[in-house]
Amino acid sequence: MKRPSILLLALLASACATVPRDAGVGDVRQAVNGRIGQSVDWQAAPSTADDPRVPALLEGELTADKAVAVAMANSPRLQATLAELGVARADLLQASVVRNPLFELEVRFPQDPFRPYELRLAQTLVDLFQLPRRRALGRAAFDAAKLRIASAVIRFAAGVRADHTELLASSQRVALSRTNVEAARAAAELAQRQHDAGNITDLELENEQAQYEQAKLDLAREEQRLLLGRERLLRDMGLRDSAADWRLPAELPPLPPAEQDQAQLEQLAATRRLDIDVARREADLARRQVPLARLAALGEVTADVHYQRDANGARTVGPGIEVPIPLFNSGAPARSRAEAEYLRAQHTVNALLAESSSQLRAARATVAEARARVEYYRDVVVPRRQRIVELTKLEHNAMLVGVFQLLQAKQSETEARRDFIDAQRDYWAARNDLDRAVNGVVPEGGR
Repeated sequence: MKRPSILLLALLASACATVPRDAGVGDVRQAVNGRIGQSVDWQAAPSTADDPRVPALLEGELTADKAVAVAMANSPRLQATLAELGVARADLLQASVVRNPLFELEVRFPQDPFRPYELRLAQTLVDLFQLPRRRALGRAAFDAAKLRIASAVIRFAAGVRADHTELLASSQRVALSRTNVEAARAAAELAQRQHDAGNITDLELENEQAQYEQAKLDLAREEQRLLLGRERLLRDMGLRDSAADWRLPAELPPLPPAEQDQAQLEQLAATRRLDIDVARREADLARRQVPLARLAALGEVTADVHYQRDANGARTVGPGIEVPIPLFNSGAPARSRAEAEYLRAQHTVNALLAESSSQLRAARATVAEARARVEYYRDVVVPRRQRIVELTKLEHNAMLVGVFQLLQAKQSETEARRDFIDAQRDYWAARNDLDRAVNGVVPEGGR
């Protein structure tokens, strides 16, 4: 009797193993901070008001980093993602305990001279003896959940950065569109006066007025895009107060001095790709599930103790055991499913490993092309358009060209500046995609 008792106590004691009280938030915080330099906290109680830290974060210009910091502190959507840690912790707790024993009482009739009854206390044995293995599986699943949630937080931060970049570009495009509308309005008014004086034809007047109307339509479209972008960033940051005072920088950030080469990116990805780590953990979890699935045919092996009093007053006590006979179900379906899940998990790991380098090369090539386009607009196209405007002014002052040619040159310069803004937006969008491929913020080259 001592050996079974000692074994039972050891198995029950293994259920008391420690489970993180913070549900793994500390590990997620460390993983996120090491990859994007931002801190994240799980709020135990939901709130309908903005976080107290938000006003201080909104002071000054709202850069991409500050927008991410506000979202990390204030976004209910992010908190919903972090709350999954609590679910994962609960699953780990569930995997660390055995099911409660069953108590059964039966009373029989008629009673003569004593009322017959039977007491039964039963406990499943398969569940009890599999406890250490189940707990190890629960720990592996919990670790995978932490990595998966940390990866989701990093992707969320990348989305905030992308929306901030889009909003900043829209803001600059609106400013240029307003300048373009003013220039087109001036040209249309001048054309009307010259037409009234008989100096231009009806066709020339219609062309100038059409350009003015088109400029107004373009401005309305850009203002709508700006409004939608602002609302999208508000949702990202979780701001309940839409009237909160915050302002964007005047311009998109300048290009970094250099970019990481392919070897540096490969090294970063090898240490930061949480999705590959998650896939490996899930493959290991699926492998550990296979032996458990093979016992599916046993079902419930139950040990019990009976205490019975018959109607004549006789009392009996004795142990019992219930063992299912694997006659119709030998466990093959469960085994087959577990083995297929393991095979799928292995293929997923191999696919991610094979795709990682290709994703990095594609992202880096996109960044390189976008950078070259920004530099070309900055160093060639925009300065040339500025020079054309200056030369046109000189010729206009010498009465060699008309005012319409000068206004057209200015409008062409505005279009070049708009394309320059789009090129900058495309560059930072490409950098953001590169960050996603590496699963963290990529530092500047040479660091």
